[in-house]
Amino acid sequence: MSEVKSAAHDTISVVDERALIQQARHDKVALAELYQRHAKQVLNYVQRRVGDMAEAEDIVAVVFLAMVKNISRFKQHDKPLIAWLYRVATNEINRRLRRRRVMCFIGFATEPAIPDDVDIHSADHVRLLLLRLPLKYQTVLSMHYLEELPIEEIAEILSLAEGTIKSRLARGRGLLRTELESAERRSERRPNPL
Repeated sequence: MSEVKSAAHDTISVVDERALIQQARHDKVALAELYQRHAKQVLNYVQRRVGDMAEAEDIVAVVFLAMVKNISRFKQHDKPLIAWLYRVATNEINRRLRRRRVMCFIGFATEPAIPDDVDIHSADHVRLLLLRLPLKYQTVLSMHYLEELPIEEIAEILSLAEGTIKSRLARGRGLLRTELESAERRSERRPNPL
Protein backbone atom coordinates (compact mmCIF):
# COMPACT_ATOMS: atom_id res chain seq x y z
CA MET A 1 0.00 0.00 0.00
CA SER A 2 1.36 3.40 -0.99
CA GLU A 3 1.91 5.84 1.87
CA VAL A 4 2.43 9.60 1.81
CA LYS A 5 3.86 11.64 4.66
CA SER A 6 1.75 14.79 5.03
CA ALA A 7 3.08 18.11 6.24
CA ALA A 8 1.45 17.50 9.60
CA HIS A 9 3.51 14.29 9.70
CA ASP A 10 0.42 12.09 9.76
CA THR A 11 0.75 9.03 7.61
CA ILE A 12 -2.24 8.92 5.31
CA SER A 13 -2.79 6.06 2.93
CA VAL A 14 -3.11 7.32 -0.64
CA VAL A 15 -5.45 4.41 -1.33
CA ASP A 16 -7.68 5.32 1.65
CA GLU A 17 -7.74 8.97 0.64
CA ARG A 18 -8.48 8.05 -2.97
CA ALA A 19 -11.48 6.00 -1.80
CA LEU A 20 -12.66 8.88 0.40
CA ILE A 21 -12.35 11.31 -2.53
CA GLN A 22 -14.38 8.96 -4.72
CA GLN A 23 -17.02 8.74 -2.01
CA ALA A 24 -17.00 12.54 -1.48
CA ARG A 25 -18.13 13.03 -5.07
CA HIS A 26 -21.62 11.98 -4.01
CA ASP A 27 -21.52 11.88 -0.20
CA LYS A 28 -21.50 15.02 1.96
CA VAL A 29 -20.27 13.07 5.00
CA ALA A 30 -17.14 11.99 3.10
CA LEU A 31 -16.66 15.57 1.90
CA ALA A 32 -16.88 16.74 5.51
CA GLU A 33 -14.28 14.10 6.46
CA LEU A 34 -11.85 15.50 3.87
CA TYR A 35 -12.43 18.96 5.30
CA GLN A 36 -11.82 17.70 8.85
CA ARG A 37 -8.60 15.98 7.79
CA HIS A 38 -7.07 19.01 6.13
CA ALA A 39 -8.70 22.25 7.36
CA LYS A 40 -6.44 22.87 10.36
CA GLN A 41 -3.27 22.24 8.37
CA VAL A 42 -4.35 24.58 5.58
CA LEU A 43 -5.49 27.25 8.06
CA ASN A 44 -2.16 27.13 9.90
CA TYR A 45 -0.24 27.54 6.64
CA VAL A 46 -2.42 30.43 5.44
CA GLN A 47 -2.38 32.20 8.81
CA ARG A 48 1.41 32.02 8.97
CA ARG A 49 1.63 33.47 5.47
CA VAL A 50 -0.85 36.35 5.88
CA GLY A 51 -0.62 36.97 9.65
CA ASP A 52 -4.27 37.91 10.02
CA MET A 53 -6.71 35.26 11.24
CA ALA A 54 -9.79 36.82 9.64
CA GLU A 55 -8.10 37.00 6.25
CA ALA A 56 -6.74 33.48 6.72
CA GLU A 57 -10.23 32.16 7.41
CA ASP A 58 -11.51 33.90 4.26
CA ILE A 59 -8.77 32.27 2.20
CA VAL A 60 -9.42 28.85 3.71
CA ALA A 61 -13.09 29.24 2.83
CA VAL A 62 -12.07 29.91 -0.79
CA VAL A 63 -9.78 26.86 -0.76
CA PHE A 64 -12.43 24.47 0.53
CA LEU A 65 -15.11 25.96 -1.69
CA ALA A 66 -12.79 25.14 -4.60
CA MET A 67 -12.47 21.61 -3.22
CA VAL A 68 -16.27 21.21 -3.03
CA LYS A 69 -16.76 22.61 -6.54
CA ASN A 70 -13.96 20.56 -8.11
CA ILE A 71 -13.94 17.29 -6.19
CA SER A 72 -15.78 15.52 -9.02
CA ARG A 73 -12.98 16.45 -11.45
CA PHE A 74 -10.06 15.98 -9.04
CA LYS A 75 -7.50 13.48 -10.31
CA GLN A 76 -5.09 12.31 -7.65
CA HIS A 77 -2.23 10.80 -9.70
CA ASP A 78 -0.71 9.31 -6.50
CA LYS A 79 -0.51 12.77 -4.93
CA PRO A 80 -2.30 13.53 -1.68
CA LEU A 81 -5.22 15.96 -1.70
CA ILE A 82 -3.30 18.21 0.71
CA ALA A 83 -0.78 18.98 -2.04
CA TRP A 84 -3.60 20.30 -4.22
CA LEU A 85 -5.10 22.23 -1.28
CA TYR A 86 -1.71 23.86 -0.57
CA ARG A 87 -1.50 24.83 -4.23
CA VAL A 88 -4.96 26.44 -4.20
CA ALA A 89 -4.15 28.22 -0.91
CA THR A 90 -0.80 29.46 -2.22
CA ASN A 91 -2.39 30.79 -5.40
CA GLU A 92 -5.10 32.60 -3.44
CA ILE A 93 -2.58 34.07 -0.97
CA ASN A 94 -0.32 35.25 -3.77
CA ARG A 95 -3.27 36.71 -5.70
CA ARG A 96 -4.32 38.73 -2.65
CA LEU A 97 -0.76 39.86 -1.88
CA ARG A 98 -0.25 40.97 -5.51
CA ARG A 99 -3.51 42.93 -5.36
CA ARG A 100 -2.41 44.53 -2.06
CA ARG A 101 0.91 45.55 -3.62
CA VAL A 102 -0.86 47.12 -6.60
CA MET A 103 -3.17 49.01 -4.25
CA CYS A 104 -0.13 50.29 -2.35
CA PHE A 105 1.60 51.28 -5.59
CA ILE A 106 -1.35 53.33 -6.81
CA GLY A 107 -1.89 54.86 -3.38
CA PHE A 108 -5.14 53.19 -2.28
CA ALA A 109 -3.46 51.28 0.55
CA THR A 110 -0.22 51.30 2.48
CA GLU A 111 2.40 48.60 2.89
CA PRO A 112 2.06 46.97 6.32
CA ALA A 113 4.37 48.92 8.59
CA ILE A 114 6.61 47.25 11.11
CA PRO A 115 5.89 48.86 14.49
CA ASP A 116 8.86 50.35 16.31
CA ASP A 117 8.06 48.39 19.47
CA VAL A 118 8.30 44.97 17.77
CA ASP A 119 11.33 42.95 18.87
CA ILE A 120 13.45 42.61 15.73
CA HIS A 121 14.17 38.99 16.63
CA SER A 122 10.52 38.01 17.13
CA ALA A 123 8.59 35.66 14.86
CA ASP A 124 6.11 38.46 14.05
CA HIS A 125 8.92 40.71 12.87
CA VAL A 126 10.41 37.99 10.68
CA ARG A 127 6.96 37.25 9.21
CA LEU A 128 6.48 40.95 8.37
CA LEU A 129 9.90 41.01 6.71
CA LEU A 130 9.02 37.83 4.83
CA LEU A 131 5.96 39.63 3.40
CA ARG A 132 8.32 42.16 1.81
CA LEU A 133 10.02 39.48 -0.28
CA PRO A 134 8.89 38.58 -3.80
CA LEU A 135 6.07 36.03 -3.68
CA LYS A 136 8.08 33.18 -5.19
CA TYR A 137 10.52 33.36 -2.26
CA GLN A 138 7.82 33.91 0.37
CA THR A 139 6.06 30.78 -0.82
CA VAL A 140 9.01 28.38 -0.69
CA LEU A 141 10.43 29.80 2.56
CA SER A 142 7.03 29.51 4.25
CA MET A 143 6.44 25.99 3.04
CA HIS A 144 9.91 24.76 3.93
CA TYR A 145 10.59 26.51 7.23
CA LEU A 146 7.14 27.21 8.67
CA GLU A 147 5.26 24.17 7.38
CA GLU A 148 8.38 21.95 7.49
CA LEU A 149 7.62 20.48 4.09
CA PRO A 150 10.45 18.64 2.35
CA ILE A 151 11.80 20.08 -0.89
CA GLU A 152 10.32 17.19 -2.89
CA GLU A 153 6.81 17.91 -1.60
CA ILE A 154 7.14 21.66 -2.25
CA ALA A 155 8.27 20.89 -5.80
CA GLU A 156 5.22 18.64 -6.23
CA ILE A 157 2.80 21.24 -4.82
CA LEU A 158 4.17 24.07 -6.95
CA SER A 159 4.84 21.91 -10.03
CA LEU A 160 8.45 23.04 -10.12
CA ALA A 161 11.74 21.17 -10.33
CA GLU A 162 13.49 20.40 -7.03
CA GLY A 163 16.49 22.42 -8.23
CA THR A 164 14.25 25.45 -8.68
CA ILE A 165 12.95 25.06 -5.12
CA LYS A 166 16.50 24.78 -3.75
CA SER A 167 17.54 27.86 -5.72
CA ARG A 168 14.55 29.87 -4.48
CA LEU A 169 15.22 28.78 -0.91
CA ALA A 170 18.83 29.93 -1.14
CA ARG A 171 17.93 33.24 -2.81
CA GLY A 172 15.02 33.80 -0.40
CA ARG A 173 17.22 33.15 2.65
CA GLY A 174 19.70 35.67 1.30
CA LEU A 175 17.03 38.31 0.73
CA LEU A 176 15.52 37.69 4.16
CA ARG A 177 18.97 37.92 5.76
CA THR A 178 19.48 41.29 4.03
CA GLU A 179 16.08 42.50 5.36
CA LEU A 180 16.99 41.34 8.89
CA GLU A 181 20.38 43.05 8.77
CA SER A 182 18.76 46.25 7.53
CA ALA A 183 16.21 46.08 10.38
CA GLU A 184 19.01 45.59 12.91
CA ARG A 185 20.85 48.64 11.56
CA ARG A 186 17.66 50.73 11.77
CA SER A 187 17.05 49.61 15.37
CA GLU A 188 20.62 50.51 16.34
CA ARG A 189 20.16 54.04 14.95
CA ARG A 190 16.86 54.50 16.79
CA PRO A 191 17.32 56.79 19.81
CA ASN A 192 17.08 55.08 23.19
CA PRO A 193 13.90 56.32 24.98
CA LEU A 194 15.58 56.18 28.39
